[in-house]
Amino acid sequence: MRITNPMVTRNYTRNLHTNRAMLDRFSRQVQTGRRFDSFSQDNASGIRAMQVRRSLARVDSSLDNARAAQSYMRSAEGMLMNINNITHSISERFVKALNDTNGAIDRSVIATELERMQESILALANGQYAGRYVFGGTNTITAPFTTNEDGHIMYNGVLLRDITRGSDEYNRIMSDGAFLDVGMNISFNNENDPTRVDPGSAFRFTLVGAEFIGTGPHNLHDTITDMINFLRSGTHGDSDQGQTLDPVLGGALLDRFQAASTHLSVQITQLGTDTNFLEFTIDRLLDDQLSLLTRQQELEIRPPEEAILDFKMQEFIYNATLQMGQRLLQPSLFDFIR
Repeated sequence: MRITNPMVTRNYTRNLHTNRAMLDRFSRQVQTGRRFDSFSQDNASGIRAMQVRRSLARVDSSLDNARAAQSYMRSAEGMLMNINNITHSISERFVKALNDTNGAIDRSVIATELERMQESILALANGQYAGRYVFGGTNTITAPFTTNEDGHIMYNGVLLRDITRGSDEYNRIMSDGAFLDVGMNISFNNENDPTRVDPGSAFRFTLVGAEFIGTGPHNLHDTITDMINFLRSGTHGDSDQGQTLDPVLGGALLDRFQAASTHLSVQITQLGTDTNFLEFTIDRLLDDQLSLLTRQQELEIRPPEEAILDFKMQEFIYNATLQMGQRLLQPSLFDFIR
């Protein structure tokens, strides 16, 4: 087969363009540090890189959610710890008031102190974080705790002393919550309600305040109200000693209050467990993030020394191709004219 000059020229031109394109590609890699600019340059790596980016986006979103929930929970834990400290002071003051050496005036002063502490507890229970009420469940706009004309506490408009454990109203209140995806493969598996989140696949970050204050007539707030009324019921009389307090009733009120305080402490412990879980989750997500970033760099980023070496090699090949063309291409008429 005879190889004509046009064939040589055509093959040479094609190879020259190919080498020039490779030189441009390596030049961009040196400038940008990226292995490829489009999928067409490396389909396999491009697909893997997109998969890594999607995974990294999910991890970043879950990490943001976990950090936000952790800050939220820590704020709530701090408020509850303050309430817990106040309950210790209430217990001490009430025990002191039950002492027979205290007169009517002393008991009246202590009752006023308990009233101020009760107001502090209510204010903390209506605490806010970033402009949102913490203990209102999904209600973050209005204060969840209020009192009626009789001084009994209400939660989101419902009288807590009328709610009994296990009732439909109780279950409705306690199930009020919103969930965050913190990288636990969130799922929706309720056949009756396809929008309901599987609690085991997400983190519940809303807090139901009634769970901490308690329900029924023996809830923490109303128990304190009964203690205050009890102390004031014995402050009337002709003498400074006033009327004698009923030690049995006083002991029963103290037992009720200690039971409510113990319930609060248990719930705080559970909240601390949730906060520790978030800390563990954040550590796990940070490890996942680091692994994905490393994999992303392996797929998309070229080490500078490697990119420069390939560029210099391709530059040498391109220059050699230009020199070869001077020998392969037949001189034209214009060359002779020059």
